[in-house]
Amino acid sequence: MRDSGRTAADDREAVERDLDLAWELFGAQPTHPRIAELALRVLAAQPERSTPLLLLASHREFCGDVEEARRLFLQVAGRRDGQFINAARGLRRVASGEHEHAEALRWARTVLGEEHENWDDWMELGAAQARAGEHEKGWHQLDEAVALCARTEPDDLPKALRRRARYLLESLAPPERFAPAAEAAVRADATDPGIAMLLGWAYLAQYRYDDAEELGLRLLREDPTDDLLQSLVRTARTMQGIVEKARGQDISLADIQGTGAIEMAWQQLRDQRLGIDLPSALAALDAVLPAGLRDTLRPGASPADLAGNKVGSMVAKNLVSWHDGQQPGSGAVWELAEPFRLMSAAEILAMDAEIEADQAAHPDWPANEMWEQVMTDDAGSYLVAVAFGALVKRRPGQPDEPVAASVADWVWDRVAGFGGLDPRPTPRKAADLPAGLPADDLPSIPGTSLSGVIATMYAALGAPEDAAAYAELRGLFPGLSVRRSEFEPVILRPDGVNVALLDGLVERVTVDLAICQDAGRVISGLDLTGVRPTVDAYLQAHGALPHNSWVNRASGAVFVTFDLADHRLGVQWEDGKLAQIYVSAAD
Repeated sequence: MRDSGRTAADDREAVERDLDLAWELFGAQPTHPRIAELALRVLAAQPERSTPLLLLASHREFCGDVEEARRLFLQVAGRRDGQFINAARGLRRVASGEHEHAEALRWARTVLGEEHENWDDWMELGAAQARAGEHEKGWHQLDEAVALCARTEPDDLPKALRRRARYLLESLAPPERFAPAAEAAVRADATDPGIAMLLGWAYLAQYRYDDAEELGLRLLREDPTDDLLQSLVRTARTMQGIVEKARGQDISLADIQGTGAIEMAWQQLRDQRLGIDLPSALAALDAVLPAGLRDTLRPGASPADLAGNKVGSMVAKNLVSWHDGQQPGSGAVWELAEPFRLMSAAEILAMDAEIEADQAAHPDWPANEMWEQVMTDDAGSYLVAVAFGALVKRRPGQPDEPVAASVADWVWDRVAGFGGLDPRPTPRKAADLPAGLPADDLPSIPGTSLSGVIATMYAALGAPEDAAAYAELRGLFPGLSVRRSEFEPVILRPDGVNVALLDGLVERVTVDLAICQDAGRVISGLDLTGVRPTVDAYLQAHGALPHNSWVNRASGAVFVTFDLADHRLGVQWEDGKLAQIYVSAAD
């Protein structure tokens, strides 16, 4: 019963006061319990209003009640009134926070169907695209959003630059893509030490050791106690010393680069910040392990158990600390195609000792390479972490076969398979197959797992100009140029493909990736956008053995050669991007 002294205007004014107070509380403390009380009171008086419903949804989102927030945002969106776009933004935000990448992208596009002027909405579209697998489109869109911000809201530019750098990081952009964006963010606003620190490690991954040292020293002046910054400077100085003395040292710059240690350090720091590193993956796996699998796992090894034992620091130590191996013969409980099970610290150490005692009897385990065996099928085959962190399957007398980009990725795949939340963005595709050419039709190189056009290049080696393989090569690249000797000058034709002949036989085939219109087909499965750790790991996982590498000090170009299928495979890097690839007869 209404108070006889109150009017309808008084009631409306009280409702507005409640709503204003609720929004003020939300701005100051979005989880404050009184927000829900006030919003519900407004809705009781005016149930047709969407604004208090939107406020309640945002409050529940901040309180961690994601499903209730989603339900309320959908309720607002279903009304299709003036708050639709804000409800769509809320649904975009919820989906992104839950790592529902396709759903986040759908709502990002829905928002832009309503409103085109806000740089922030375009930025969120780019982030959603990149996380959902449209990497190049997404990264380009992030750049466009920054440009739009500069034109329309220049005061927000530092914020936009920070967001771009963060979203590049969250979509696993390579160092050469992240570094320029991070540099711009740090120049505009140096208040985000996390981006600045990761920029330093990105410099290292690009072999920019002087830049890494300079940035690390500047950041250390602000925080002299930061262990990661101290490590950054030490590593930069170590690499500078190796560069200076590379020719006269037993360990050369090429040796260091071949291990991928610097690149792995960058990836580990990035993944740790994003919560997708190996420890995070193992914690998530622990939460969803089926009982039958859990029963086969031993308790984790303690630091005291591992003290003084050289269990691999790359991944093995993390794994045995999580669970110190698995009962022999129990690999089938992972429900995978092959019954690999976790190895214990004792098994790893015993195997290492056996290999070290008689290296000649273990040719599959070279002493001059990085590897850590982590799983076995108890029949002589192993899952092994190798250079650049890749996980491969190693069988006696066979080339390593790729299994996953990293042990962390393998674990996250198990988490997702057991129904857990997988926070990783959609991985980058190594390369798209040519239109109309199914994978089964790709030829293979004898003795390797590589396939695609490079197989035709290999087949042409040693063949005369009237051979079928040479005809196939010319059919693939009709504009290729021909030299009668490797020493004749290179003549770049439209296709960017050069064939060198010696005594009428094909001696070398070179493809300039910046010119060749079919560069994406040169190696099926190889990322031609130019991420060196990915390329090196892929090649080595497919049977390529490092042969030699060197740096052109004048141009900065990096040349790397591999032995593959009784021939030589070479790649050239310029400005951090893959510039050229060739195959030739071995020396």
